[in-house]
Amino acid sequence: MVSLLDILFPPICLNCRTYLNGLEEKENLLCDICFTGIKVYSNIFRPDPQINLMALGSYETSALRELLHYFKYNGFLRARVPLEKLMMRWLSTNSSLVSHFLPPRSLLVPIPLHRSRLRARGFNQAELIAEILGQLFQLPLETGLLERTRDTKPQIGMKNAKEREENVKNSITVRERPGWPQHQNVILVDDVYTSGSTMKEAIRALRRSGAKNISAFVIAKT
Repeated sequence: MVSLLDILFPPICLNCRTYLNGLEEKENLLCDICFTGIKVYSNIFRPDPQINLMALGSYETSALRELLHYFKYNGFLRARVPLEKLMMRWLSTNSSLVSHFLPPRSLLVPIPLHRSRLRARGFNQAELIAEILGQLFQLPLETGLLERTRDTKPQIGMKNAKEREENVKNSITVRERPGWPQHQNVILVDDVYTSGSTMKEAIRALRRSGAKNISAFVIAKT
């Protein structure tokens, strides 16, 4: 049954802008062609000697990029369903690889936002992604382990990696926990990997605090 809301404001695909038909397309926020067209990766990346990175897909895929943008700035609750489906697709494609990358006793740690940015946005998108990951793999989540000690400038528009690294230098610290580091495997979680400057800063902070095996998971990689 078509609702009055759908008649007045028919839902459209975030990517190709065609009208969405049926409950599944509306849940996915994307038409079937755009949603099924999102290709998931099936390998581990080494963009930097410090980082073992697993990414769900490419940021160059416009449907995934639009979904992440909607998740981050418009409606994280509605975008959770399609993101969960994509993560299940990624899992089914990479079951053996994922079991090696996310072993038992791994601790999921989201990249933190500065408190001023968290107040403005109302949520940390990395934390919500980590929650989904934790539910899918039955892994513990530690949301307060890392802290942004200063509000850095947005990385968008910065010309090179050195400028990005200087921007985030000494901006992340570890809040000590009793018994830390009791987990041998730490998985850092974020939405997008670009230059890796923020991820590397978080890794440095964790290693200074005693963590040894650190990997990273993101939804999209540029």
